Amino acid sequence: MRKRSWIILSSIVILGGIALYGYIQYQRTGQDLRQSRPDLTVEASTLIRDFAANDTLSDKKYRKMILAVRGIVNYVDTTNNGVSVILKDPFQSASIRFSMEAPFNDFSAIHPGMQVTIKGILNGFNKDQTGLLGDEIVFNRAVWVQAGGPQKQ
Repeated sequence: MRKRSWIILSSIVILGGIALYGYIQYQRTGQDLRQSRPDLTVEASTLIRDFAANDTLSDKKYRKMILAVRGIVNYVDTTNNGVSVILKDPFQSASIRFSMEAPFNDFSAIHPGMQVTIKGILNGFNKDQTGLLGDEIVFNRAVWVQAGGPQKQ
């Protein structure tokens, strides 16, 4: 009888722990990037060069960090029920894609050639295996930090 009580009590404690863990994970919210300080501020061209030189090392260096990236807007994509902003270095085939976090601001004022600073969490790197499209550095949950005027060339 004593062994059976111990097994039942242990089972209840384990199930309670699993339920508590599940509840905590369900209630967890993402970090508010608007209020967060970036771990690092970097130029888009520097980030692209780092990944082009050694994508494995750069991925380990920057992954899951909050980065503020300064660069020139190449394209604003609003086609997939969201807004993505693409920054590109004119001397590299790679680009940086920021998936902007909701709620979205009015992006009609943002246009190609504009100097911007965007803060986001580095999510990964998509290497172009074909050599046709260029590599892509991917950020999720990005927010605007600053938008300037057109970049003078």
